[in-house]
Amino acid sequence: MRVSVLSSGSSGNATYVECGATGLLIDAGLARRRLENLLGRVGRSLGDIDAVLLTHDHSDHTCGATALLRDYGIPVLAPPGVLAGSKHVPRGAEAAAAGEEISIGDLGLSFFEIPHDSPTYGVRISGDGRVFATATDLGEAGPEVMRWMRGAEAAVLEANHDPEWLARGPYSARLKRRISSPRGHLSNRQAAQAATSLAPHGLKDLVLAHLSKTNNSPARACGTVHGALREAGYAGVRVRAAIANHPTPWIEVGTPAEAPEYVYRYARGDAAGQLFGFE
Repeated sequence: MRVSVLSSGSSGNATYVECGATGLLIDAGLARRRLENLLGRVGRSLGDIDAVLLTHDHSDHTCGATALLRDYGIPVLAPPGVLAGSKHVPRGAEAAAAGEEISIGDLGLSFFEIPHDSPTYGVRISGDGRVFATATDLGEAGPEVMRWMRGAEAAVLEANHDPEWLARGPYSARLKRRISSPRGHLSNRQAAQAATSLAPHGLKDLVLAHLSKTNNSPARACGTVHGALREAGYAGVRVRAAIANHPTPWIEVGTPAEAPEYVYRYARGDAAGQLFGFE
């Protein structure tokens, strides 16, 4: 199984997952041509997509779905909560019940509910003995969310904002309350707590997504999360940030974590070797 987050952020979201002969696009929040370009940058095309999965009814997750269904006949699937009263999901989208596994080609997938200010879902995907999970646009990662994500060897998780940057930033008080609420967006600290909960259950690769341009930075998010993992004894988990319009390198799900080695080597006969009594 391989994964690339094609683009992430308020300007558009899309993640491509493949296993064997099957390719899935999780969210299609960019225009068709932009999706085509981003797929091309990882060596894929729209013809490689067997289905589109929509996690919620916001345009930065859905705006390209109509063209993919209408012009290419690519099936679009979403939970009933997303389809109900939708303004952006295309007509003809198929309902996929949350909490039940669906098979598409070589992959099995399940939608699971996550807390946001509109009906929103994460996705758990399995194939070839590997597990991948994604959850973005959520205000908190509670026990039920963690249950669905546990066991994933690679995951995409929201790390929207740094709490101090949000508090000092230019947003209105009302917007700050919405973002930091249990139905808003996950902070770096919350993402770090979730990561340390997932790490003992096989997590090897973590992509931090939906970073705010105003209230966060890739360095800040990755530093906070990797620091927490390191302190918990899981420094080998690879952490990277996804950003807008720049696909992440391919993640080979299940690649062993890289245990850091702190080894000091000395050439024979040098001063340091003599100092420490090495021959």
